[in-house]
Amino acid sequence: MTPEVSIIIVNYNTGNLLYNCLKSIKANAGTGFEVIVADNNSGDGSISCCADFWNDGRFRLLRLDRNYGFSRANNMGAALASGTILHFLNPDTELQQGIDQDYAEALKHPDAVYVNPLVNRDGSMENDRMPLPVLRDIMLWNMGSPKARYWYKGASVIISSRNFRRLGGWCEDYFLFAEDLDLFYRIMEQGIPVREAGSVIFHLGGGSTSSLWKSLDREIMVQKSNRIFFRKYFSGREYLKSKLYYLFHNLVKHPSAVPSYIRAWYLSGKA
Repeated sequence: MTPEVSIIIVNYNTGNLLYNCLKSIKANAGTGFEVIVADNNSGDGSISCCADFWNDGRFRLLRLDRNYGFSRANNMGAALASGTILHFLNPDTELQQGIDQDYAEALKHPDAVYVNPLVNRDGSMENDRMPLPVLRDIMLWNMGSPKARYWYKGASVIISSRNFRRLGGWCEDYFLFAEDLDLFYRIMEQGIPVREAGSVIFHLGGGSTSSLWKSLDREIMVQKSNRIFFRKYFSGREYLKSKLYYLFHNLVKHPSAVPSYIRAWYLSGKA
């Protein structure tokens, strides 16, 4: 029987996080589903430790010959998907009870895109909507204006295959970071409604990158991706205004982070 929901996970050296993610899917997703794991040539044993899942016909492994990055690997996984609904899920997440209700809602109203609230290890919540990192939207957001454009983290995105094709998939201009910002910008430009799903998803946060990169290297990659986003959709002037705003924000809120922020900003522009 053709699955209604295709869950797509991009994995790269996430250790037992992937195992826990797949285990949570098997325990909580009762709706007809398939899972496609697009593995970016991991070398840490995270795939072999999930061997039992590959014997279950609902779980499929796409072994890639190198690390293609988040966006391209997601698109490659989506190309194999059969579901009416696609659920893009990070490997450092775990589904909870109620995910079937989210799938039912998405199947009933496939014109919308759905995101899940995320709960961190310390119990704090995240994945509230965030303003686009453009000064206009930041100011409107701070004033409480409904005209502010916004985006969500891409750790859990539920979207119909029709809308996904309409958007052209994940933008492959980004190797990692800002691909979710780009996706939600295009979603808004297309006038596709975004709704917050009902079930909470456990999120380790940074599990697929924190152990691989030093904090400075990670911040340089973030800054590079941010430059790509502004180069695609906005002017260099808007980019500079955004950077100056966040520099001032960090000076007030997180002064200890300013030196590394400036260094990463500088180094990201040299590459």
